[in-house]
Order: sequence, then structure tokens, then C-alpha cells
Amino acid sequence: TARWVANWLNITSSNAKGAVIIGCDELGRFMGRLFQQLGESVVMIDTDPEACKKAEADNLPVFQSSALDTEVLAEAGIESIGTFLALTNNGEVNLVLAQRAAEEFKPPRVLAAFPQNSSTEGNSGSKVSQALISQLPIKTWNSYINDGQIKLGRTIIQESDVSFKSTHLQALIRAGEMLPLIVKRGDSFQVAVADEEWQAGDEIYYLIHDPRPKLLKRLSGGNQSSRLLLERLPEVEEIPLAALLPQMSSETIEEAI
Repeated sequence: TARWVANWLNITSSNAKGAVIIGCDELGRFMGRLFQQLGESVVMIDTDPEACKKAEADNLPVFQSSALDTEVLAEAGIESIGTFLALTNNGEVNLVLAQRAAEEFKPPRVLAAFPQNSSTEGNSGSKVSQALISQLPIKTWNSYINDGQIKLGRTIIQESDVSFKSTHLQALIRAGEMLPLIVKRGDSFQVAVADEEWQAGDEIYYLIHDPRPKLLKRLSGGNQSSRLLLERLPEVEEIPLAALLPQMSSETIEEAI
């Protein structure tokens, strides 16, 4: 079978690349386009015909089907990809889809956007991780993307400022201003996991909410030929002193003065 061959080739190792993304709303399509731009293969799945049309317009391979259909998942290549990501607007559905995929196909990385209080009891072995952040307001970020009120950034966690940078980024996330999307660790691009500890050398691809109206509708499909614009954003790169002070000892502060 394809699964046996995949195992024989060690495709199901943590090095496996590519993603199957469930949900073709704005955030799902944005994730798909970003994965593609980073050189990863992507397949989208959604039951909504209009959402599927938008994915096609974004040049994303898409299946109009339920992600509970194992034949469709197999046709989408789930047996050889590295990541399964359930990113619909319904958190409980996402969790069910992810648990089913984990049990049936055992992809190396299975993630879903689901509420913090959702139960995974009885499925501890399914290894479903919470995608992106712990309380993900998908509809809010869908709206930001649709309105062009976002900026796409990339930042690198340096050995010298792991603690300071992480504290600053977590503050932006808690404020609803930042959404980590993908983390490059070594040679692997992985969907960001809620509350994960970032390491020195990690490259984080993220969205920043920019409330100013922008002429960047192309990010949500207005101009499919354009590449997503990656920036080093001051909101992330410039760490405010307030974020540093709680972690600095009095001796360090005196030395700085």
C-alpha cells in the first residue's frame, strides 16, 4: 500500500514536507500560499464551493469534499505529507478532523485550531497539537486578511535575545496584534504551535494586524500572481524597554546605566 511504501521510504518521519490544509477561508488560503512560497507542496480541502473557487483563484490545489472522507485525504496525498492542519471556523470540527486524520493516517505533525477548553481525553496518543495560538480568533484574522489590514513579517530568534524576544512576541500575541504562522527550525518549515518555546535560530513567519486600510487585497486573492511581501517589521524587531526590565537583574540595569 501507499502507506507501507511511505513508511519504507521513511517519508512519515519528522522531515516529511508539505501540508494538507482543511479550510479555505482567508487564513487557510494565506497559510497555503505562504507554504507554497516557501517551496512546500500544499493541498486544500473544503466543503464550501465558493471557498474552493477562491482557493483555485489563488492557484492552490483544492478538493471540494469533507475531510472525513478518507479516500479524498488519500488522494490529497496525506500519506506522504508532513503536516495536517485543520483550520476551519469551527474549532470542535477541527479537533474531530485532526483526531480522525491522526488515527487513520498518522502524519508526522497534526494540528488543529480548537478552543482551549476542548477535551482531547482518550486521544492523548493522537498527538493533535493546538495550531498557531491557544485562543485563535479565526474569524477576526479572516477579516483582517480580507480587508488588507495585515503585514507579513519574518523574524529570527538570536542566541543573544531568546528570552527578551520571546517575551516581546508573546506580549504582541496576547494583545491580539501578532499571529505566528510558520516556524523554520533547521531545514524544516512547521506550522506554529500554541505556547511552544522558541529556540535560538528559529525563523518565525507571522502576521501583524495593521488597522490602517491598505491596498493589499492581493494578499487575499485579488492578484494571484503576486508574491506575498515579507518584511522585517519594527513592531517585532524593536523590543521596548518595558519588555526587558522584568527580566533584568538590578546589577544588569546598573551596568546598563
